[in-house]
Amino acid sequence: MTFRKRLLVSAALALGLALPTVTVAPVNAAGQPGGTHAGPGHVYASYEEAAPGVAPAGADKAAVYLDMDGQVLPRPESGERPADEPREDAAAFRCTPVSGRDNPHRSSTGVAVSGHGWWDKGTCSNNRAKVWNCLYEWYTDNSWRRKACSPVKELAPGGGSANRTVARHNCDNTALTSWRNHVDVDVIGEWDTAEQPYRQADVRCRVF
Repeated sequence: MTFRKRLLVSAALALGLALPTVTVAPVNAAGQPGGTHAGPGHVYASYEEAAPGVAPAGADKAAVYLDMDGQVLPRPESGERPADEPREDAAAFRCTPVSGRDNPHRSSTGVAVSGHGWWDKGTCSNNRAKVWNCLYEWYTDNSWRRKACSPVKELAPGGGSANRTVARHNCDNTALTSWRNHVDVDVIGEWDTAEQPYRQADVRCRVF
């Protein structure tokens, strides 16, 4: 640090001015979020100390997704393509289905959180697709942790009780907690886009 910079920092500290902080999401050798990290006005827990909770505003900017084993996942909405998929202007030849999903909610059949997935044709032509959806719970280390996934079902378009998937997990208590419901649609016989959109809601269901 130069002499001039040391003077500026000393002056800032003497005047009680806060130095800027940067929001980061460090990952440890096991591929998990590690260590506390701070953004303006908020500090996240370490991976080991994290607990379910309500996601604060702005948390998504650095949030990570974890599978049921605690390993980091690609962000589901990123639409990342497999490594062996052709890259040359391929998107122009894809169709885009409508990925239907509802807000995570308390199940009507017990003390559980649930979410549904379905699809509609959008710009696709075929009338069958493989659909599945997964539920993610927010933790105080700023991670979305997968807690339940539906079976993969081959569905006709349009939704309704006969043409949808369901992911469900029993609650450990009824504390208010943030949840996301992501849906994935794979149209059979057509090359479709890879996004996995979600709906987010605070639900009185907490799973440890």
